Amino acid sequence: MHRKIGIIGGTGGMGSLFSGVFASMGHTVTVSSRHTAVTPEECARTNDIVIVTVPINHTIEVIKRIAPLVNKDSLLMDFTSLKKREVDAMLENSTCEVIGCHPVFGPSVNNLQNQVIVLTPARGNKWISEISAMFKKAGALIEISTPEKHDEVMAIVQGLIHFTSITLVNTMRKMNAVPEEIEKFASPVYRMRVDFAERILNQNPELYADIAISNPKVPEILETYIKTSQELLESVISKDRESFIEQFKLASDYLGDTKIDAEKRTDRIIDFASKLKGSGSDV
Repeated sequence: MHRKIGIIGGTGGMGSLFSGVFASMGHTVTVSSRHTAVTPEECARTNDIVIVTVPINHTIEVIKRIAPLVNKDSLLMDFTSLKKREVDAMLENSTCEVIGCHPVFGPSVNNLQNQVIVLTPARGNKWISEISAMFKKAGALIEISTPEKHDEVMAIVQGLIHFTSITLVNTMRKMNAVPEEIEKFASPVYRMRVDFAERILNQNPELYADIAISNPKVPEILETYIKTSQELLESVISKDRESFIEQFKLASDYLGDTKIDAEKRTDRIIDFASKLKGSGSDV
C-alpha cells in the first residue's frame, strides 16, 4: 500500500538513509529539517506516517511540538536510541497510534539487510503489522519490545560497550602507548578489539554522551562493571591465581555454548582479515 511518510530531521544521516529506503519502495517521502522549506508542523499534519529522527537532546521538545498535529488515523514514530521517555512523550502529546522505533545501527550502512530494528508498540494495533512488513521487505530483522525492556538492554548493548571502548583507549593514552608500535606485536584479536573501539571513537561524541547520560539504566550497569573490574584487579595485584581462574570460569560458564559459536565466527573474521592484509588491503 502506498503511504505518505514524513521524516522530521530527514536530512541527517539516519533520516537520509530511511528516506531512500522508503522512496525505493514507492512511498512518497516528505523531509523536514532546518534546511528545508517544509516545516515540522506541516510534515506532521500531512503524512500517514510521521517519524521524528533528531538528536536525542532535542527529541522530546520536537515531539511536544509536532505530536498534537498528527492526524488521529496516522502513525507517530521516533528513531531515537532511547525509548521510555520518548514513547511517553508521544503518548502524552498525541491522539494517534504510537510505535517507538530504534534502528540498532548507524547511518553508514548501505542498506537494511540483516540489520536489527526494535519496535515498541505503545498505542493501537492498526499499524504494527504494516510497519513491520515494510522494514522486513527491506531486509531488516524485527524485534518487538516494551520501552522499558529496550532501555534496560541498551544500557548493556550501548552504554556498557561504549564505556569499555572509551576507557580502553584512554588507558592506552595514559600509559603513553603508541598504537603503531603495538600493532607490530599485535594478535588479530587485539587488532579487532581496537578496531571496534576506534570505530566507536570515530563517531559523534555528543550522541554517545546523550546515549550514556539519558538512559537511567546505564549508571547501575557501569557501577557493576567497575565493581567487577575491581574484583579482578585485586586478584592480579595480590597474585591470587585461583581467584583469577575462578572469575574467568564464572564468566565462561555464564556464556555456555555461545562462546563456541563465537570462536568459530571470529575465526572466520580473522581468516578473512588476514587474507585482505595479505593482498595489500588496509584492514
